[in-house]
Amino acid sequence: MDATKTTTNPNPREKANFLSVLFWTWTLKLFRTGYSKILEPEDLFDPLKIDRSSVLGDRLEKQWNLELESTKKSKRRPNFLKTIFRCFAWEYFMFGILHTFNEFILRLGTPLLLGQLLRYFRGTGGSYYNDALMYAGGICLATGINAITLNQSIFGAFHLGGKIRIAVCSVVYRKALRLSTTALGETAPGKIVNLVANDVNRFDLVSIFLHHMWSAPLTTIIIGYFLYTEAGYAGILGIGAVFIVVPIQSYTGKLSSKFRLQTAIKTDERVRLMDEIISGVQVIKMYAWEKPFCTMIALARKLELKVVQKNSWIRGIFMTFNLFTTRVAIYCTLVGMLFFGQQITAEKAFVFSSLFNILAHTMSAMFVRGIAEIAECIVAVRRLQYFLMYDEVENVNRTVYSGRLSVDHGSIGVNNKLSSSTKFDLPYIDDESNDVTSDTINTKLIRHNEPTSVPQNKHQNDKNKSWAVKLTNVTTKWEPSNPENTLQDINFKLERGKLYAIIGAVGAGKSSLLSAILGELPLMQGSVELKGGLSYAAQEAWVFGSTVRQNIIFGEPYDRQRYQRVVKACALLSDFKQFPQGDQTIVGERGSSLSGGQKARINLARAVYRQVDIYIFDDPLSAVDTHVGKHLFEECIQYYLAGKTRVLATHQLQYIKSVDGILLMEHGTVRLFANYMDLLAICPDYSTLLASDSTSENDESLSLSAEKISMRRQWSSASNRSRTPDQSGGDTDVEDDEEENEVINNIEGTSRGVIKGSIFMKYFRSGANICFVIMVGILFLLTQGAASLNDYFVQILVNEEETRYVEHLTKSSNNTDEPAVNQYDITPAFPYVYAYTGIVLSVFVIGITRSLSFYALCVKASQRLHDWSFEALIRTSMRFFDTNPSGRILNRFSKDMGAIDELLPKALLDAGQIIMMMVGSLVIVCVVNPIFIVPLVIIAFIFYWIRKVYLKTSKNVKRLEGMMRSPVFTHLNTTLNGLSTIRAYGAQNILKKEFDNFQDSHSSSWYMFITTSTAFGFSLDLFCFLFTAIVTFSFVLIDMGISGAEVGLAITTVMSMTGMIQWGMRQGAEVTNQLMSVERVLEYTLLPPEDNVFDEKQMLKKTKAKTSKKKGILVEEKIVNHSPESWPTEGCIKFHHVYMRYVEEDPPVLKGLNIVIKAKEKVGIVGRTGAGKSSLISALFRLAKVEGVIEIDGIDTGSIYLEDLRRNISIIPQDPVLFSGTLRKNLDPFNEFKDEALWSALEEVELKDSFAMVNGLDSRVFDRGTNFSAGQRQLVCLARAILRNNKVLMLDEATANVDPHTDGLIQRTIRTKFSECTVLTVAHRLNTIMDSDKVLVMDKGRMVEFDHPCILLKNDHGHFTSLVKQTGRAMTDQLMRIAKQAYDNKLNG
Repeated sequence: MDATKTTTNPNPREKANFLSVLFWTWTLKLFRTGYSKILEPEDLFDPLKIDRSSVLGDRLEKQWNLELESTKKSKRRPNFLKTIFRCFAWEYFMFGILHTFNEFILRLGTPLLLGQLLRYFRGTGGSYYNDALMYAGGICLATGINAITLNQSIFGAFHLGGKIRIAVCSVVYRKALRLSTTALGETAPGKIVNLVANDVNRFDLVSIFLHHMWSAPLTTIIIGYFLYTEAGYAGILGIGAVFIVVPIQSYTGKLSSKFRLQTAIKTDERVRLMDEIISGVQVIKMYAWEKPFCTMIALARKLELKVVQKNSWIRGIFMTFNLFTTRVAIYCTLVGMLFFGQQITAEKAFVFSSLFNILAHTMSAMFVRGIAEIAECIVAVRRLQYFLMYDEVENVNRTVYSGRLSVDHGSIGVNNKLSSSTKFDLPYIDDESNDVTSDTINTKLIRHNEPTSVPQNKHQNDKNKSWAVKLTNVTTKWEPSNPENTLQDINFKLERGKLYAIIGAVGAGKSSLLSAILGELPLMQGSVELKGGLSYAAQEAWVFGSTVRQNIIFGEPYDRQRYQRVVKACALLSDFKQFPQGDQTIVGERGSSLSGGQKARINLARAVYRQVDIYIFDDPLSAVDTHVGKHLFEECIQYYLAGKTRVLATHQLQYIKSVDGILLMEHGTVRLFANYMDLLAICPDYSTLLASDSTSENDESLSLSAEKISMRRQWSSASNRSRTPDQSGGDTDVEDDEEENEVINNIEGTSRGVIKGSIFMKYFRSGANICFVIMVGILFLLTQGAASLNDYFVQILVNEEETRYVEHLTKSSNNTDEPAVNQYDITPAFPYVYAYTGIVLSVFVIGITRSLSFYALCVKASQRLHDWSFEALIRTSMRFFDTNPSGRILNRFSKDMGAIDELLPKALLDAGQIIMMMVGSLVIVCVVNPIFIVPLVIIAFIFYWIRKVYLKTSKNVKRLEGMMRSPVFTHLNTTLNGLSTIRAYGAQNILKKEFDNFQDSHSSSWYMFITTSTAFGFSLDLFCFLFTAIVTFSFVLIDMGISGAEVGLAITTVMSMTGMIQWGMRQGAEVTNQLMSVERVLEYTLLPPEDNVFDEKQMLKKTKAKTSKKKGILVEEKIVNHSPESWPTEGCIKFHHVYMRYVEEDPPVLKGLNIVIKAKEKVGIVGRTGAGKSSLISALFRLAKVEGVIEIDGIDTGSIYLEDLRRNISIIPQDPVLFSGTLRKNLDPFNEFKDEALWSALEEVELKDSFAMVNGLDSRVFDRGTNFSAGQRQLVCLARAILRNNKVLMLDEATANVDPHTDGLIQRTIRTKFSECTVLTVAHRLNTIMDSDKVLVMDKGRMVEFDHPCILLKNDHGHFTSLVKQTGRAMTDQLMRIAKQAYDNKLNG
């Protein structure tokens, strides 16, 4: 969790002078850098002081707290939107002033100047040459100033939107740190990440449109008045046309935001599903469950696209109106003027045209779009407000007495200064030598005296102060609505300096009790009192992406001696030696590069490193091997923490003999026993469990002496998904040295250049065949053709009318009869009116056809791209998931897919329409006067060059921005996963700072992105200004005998282009950026599938002949078939020269295995860590590249489809994985079994009663099965295996997180239900496999011994014997006895 950017690189904007800011010259350095090299995070400037996440977060949080307080008093609902406005009111006010200048002075002034200029070109000579020059100068000046102020105001709006986004993210994160556990249960972490990823982006755009909400109606009134005075009722007709269209557009905007919300909900659901699938992908593959999950995703996607389709049609109509509105308005006005018998002149026609352009821009583009954006923003704000109103952790009735209270051991000098501060994360002044002596003496106390480390006399003197934790009448429930209490009337005191164990069956409420002490579980009644600070190790080890050392010291000051002692006590020294960079090695996301045991020990070390008074451990010993567990219990919990109050929840009952008190949990109630003799006296059934458990005090894989000898544990990026089986538990030494660099610099590689050919064409071709694509292209051209023809026709009409009117005047002046003037005949104009009407209608009809067909194409492309990439993803090998963090994969299916669904079609249509309009406009200008082609070519060349420089920098910056954004999400996700740990440590401030740092890194890249794009826009506007000046002055200075109508057409066209070119270029660049999303998604469609995946499209898939590199055996070309109907019938497994490697280039992890496992044999697999035990499972399931032959019942597993193979082998994985949905879906996703079969399987594993009471098989399973205890999840996996009833069953260390009772149940069920099956058990505890038919001992990927355990034990120097002897003498005798007995039974049987 270290923010990546540490160097300072001051932002040039801070020191830039006024002119430099105005003309954007300060960005030149950045363009130079961006053009000459690929930008790295080091090249980023620091964010501006006012943009810092902490500053903005504080600003908004302060206002929000004020709002909450005032609403409490006035009893109304808080309003987050109002809070945001209050917070940023000053900035908005300043933009309002700039906006007023732009809209009312520059925008409205220009057409009036144009009108005056056009009078000069009137045949009758309306004004003088000097005036004309002045007006031309005025037009150019207005355009020039507009270029400066408009870009400043767009940039300012983006900047302000970004500031709001940063502030909101910061506040959301701070809220997340305070969320109550119940609220956290209601919102999947994915949803909160989605708030920060998508919803807050609305603020970026809203700021642009906001001021148009008031200025647009005002502009309309001003223009309306002007038109009325100039054209009478005809002007009103034109405005009427605009006003008919605007409400239609507003309504479409409203609909659009409604659909947007529906899309967001559907996308949330799909992304949540994806997250689950990626997290549990190994289990899905082992169970061959890809199909039902593909169906689920396809359904979720179909529902999502339904809404996207509706939205896109609305957007299509909206875009057509953009083309159509002004043209209709001018049509109504001109035709109206004709019929009202008014004179049509060039100046009037083109001033009206300019005004309608402004009207269309402010009303139909800005105002309507603003309504849609604001509506969407309000939806987003509501979602954010809903989240901000969630319950927070309330420490009601939970008192923590401050001060560091350490136990006084009489003669032992322990620092007993009471710290006056209430903060526990302050470093304590601790005398090292003093600590050492106290520790050694404490240990003597523990080992030689009674376990109580508080001398008796202390009790008498100070009876009332001797407790550290006191619970009085505590009753709690997780859900207030739940009828049952989680904990019921709990009363006890825990004495200071003692060690307590909490025991109880699975689901008895052990973790809930600890949550109540931590203050995570809301109290319904009663109180919890603590003396001193807390440290906590959670049951599910939480690690974050940083160095191992950072994970342990976790914000505490680094104290070398203490750190060394903690590391030693937590048995981590040998692990550090194996890690590539020792304790500076970076842990991947969710601890992806660590084994389960290493994660658990790091988690424990973090708890122990803190110096506090009370230590709470939630079952830290279950994830490690027994020998290590023993070491942790004795060295760490008993010895290192002697004299502290320790509470240990555990299933390992062998340790309860050594504790000072036992808390027995049963159905939410607690009984406190002084020692285990008292416990046995009242609960005799624990004696059998204790006996069975003490037998398990052995160890097989992580014993410390063994670790020193054993090979360096592979640093494997084994499981990038949390809580999935550690599949590559047997990687070799060399495995990940290169990959480590990837973990350290865990920033995504660019996907540039992976996809060959034009991405643009690939996108369209994925949507439809080439004919349809060409048809859509032709429709685009036709639409623009109609629009340009319409514009050109206005000039023809005006010219015609002006000449006719002049003729009419001359006639009437010759014929002096008065009434003749009024008899102006308009019939000759009718043919023109008919033609004009036809053209206007054709613009609409062709335009709407184009929009709808284009969107149909895009939605189809979206659907296909998603389906292809998801199919390829689920079929690719496990290696891909091991080397890519889940966040990265999810990013493609959420952010990139979202861009393809919504942003890309929008940008494409925008860009297409605008580029066409630009071309149309230029053609019109050049038709009026071909000489303009010369400056046009020069400017076009300059444009091309500017665009080239910009695109290179922009792509670079955009890529950086994407890279800098990911850590923000990862950090939030990690925080949510470890919330209880973070709060127990009081580390919220450190993490807040960290989050702010990540936000700042992102802000700096984002700031660069908006400055570069605005600077680019400004440079384009500058050249447009030049072109406008050339065109305008050329007409005035050079007399070319061109009519006023043509001049008007040329100047209005050029003026309308000013903003358009910039927008077009931007949208063009936007298309290029969004196409990167298509590229990234297309990249996933190229993922190679696993060998032998059944593909309906190519039924006979031939695998190439492969030569085994080691043995040179040629495997003949074979055809992959389906397995026989009832295969396997026996369950006989043969390994013949089997080599397995995880990556093609790496050395094999299984080397030359030749084993025969007979049908119905029970085989235990043992070996030290990294010996290849888990790899053997991977080989059987063909999760990696296997060379050689593995046969089951005489059929080579490499010659049948993977689906058939995996469906016919059962596995109970090490980490039980459940998926959200119902219990039925988790047991039987294909709906193959009747309910009776499901119930009987649940009955076998004693789960029937738990669910029969509630909703039966339709009981809800939450995300990853979080509402089931670890033991229950394990039992559901066992029920799956019973249902499948396959002849081959594999158990992967399935007894780690389970209490002895559940463990016994699992062992018993396996012995009875699977007696007719071949069972392979990867052993965790030797006593579980001593009665096996055979034991397979693995070492460094080879088989070293394989026989009955009794026979293996006869070899005194054998591997197996040395493993057994490490468990201690008593244990060895017992294990030998079991093996002998089993062997005798076998012989006699």
